[in-house]
Amino acid sequence: MQVNIVIIGAGGHGKVTLDILQYDTSVEVIGFIDDDENSHDKIISGVPVLGNMAALPRLIQEKRIEGGIIALGNRKVRAALFEHLKEMGLKPVNAVHPRAVIAKNVRMGDGVMIAAGAIINTDSIIGDDVIINTGATIDHDNMIGDHVNIQPGGNLGGAVTVKAYTEVGIGATVIQNISIGEGSTIAAGAAIISDVPDNVTVVGVPGRIFRADKREKGT
Repeated sequence: MQVNIVIIGAGGHGKVTLDILQYDTSVEVIGFIDDDENSHDKIISGVPVLGNMAALPRLIQEKRIEGGIIALGNRKVRAALFEHLKEMGLKPVNAVHPRAVIAKNVRMGDGVMIAAGAIINTDSIIGDDVIINTGATIDHDNMIGDHVNIQPGGNLGGAVTVKAYTEVGIGATVIQNISIGEGSTIAAGAAIISDVPDNVTVVGVPGRIFRADKREKGT
């Protein structure tokens, strides 16, 4: 029996998430939820935008929605919505593309999106509400914290730790045995060869701290 679910976010990432979920015969995507009024009443790949977050409690009852997934890039917003969905009684579902390669003993949290071409190797741990985007590679014994975003083509060597609310940009590379702190941003194309503290932005080859980010978790 299929579970009725919604995707939170009707932008580009939402479309990619829908494409992944359409391979999953255990769920049916009833619609998108998005606070952008310009998206309301649109049809995206055959699936309607049903309304905003304020309408979701009513829609849960009307359409018997049981689960959802967050398809937004902003880490702070995503984390807050992830908790909000659980408070409303919705189960966070995973979207895993059939052409992703995931080792048998990988441990994965809830609300995770893994795109086509991603590789996650043995003994890695993936937290809740994590994005492993197109073609990203996570080697053995990685620990990926909650609400992390590994963007397309990001490459992590063995035994890397990425703490919660961090983003690894497009095409960035992290060598083995590195720890990346909470709430940090690794810029596109950066090469990380030493540990990264919390709440900084790192750029360049080799990576250097561009700025300290005095901000709340997940922004």
